Amino acid sequence: MSLAPHVDPGAALDELPHRTLAHARVSAGLASLPAEVRLRGVRHRAERVS
Repeated sequence: MSLAPHVDPGAALDELPHRTLAHARVSAGLASLPAEVRLRGVRHRAERVS
């Protein structure tokens, strides 16, 4: 899972099982869809100021 710098990680994780995984589970016709989310911090390059 990659998030843009402005996205709240908590909100993204809350939405994951209710929308994204539910849609995938229904589309695949499965009763359950096990999933694992791995998060890690990434350094962003400095923005150039003009």
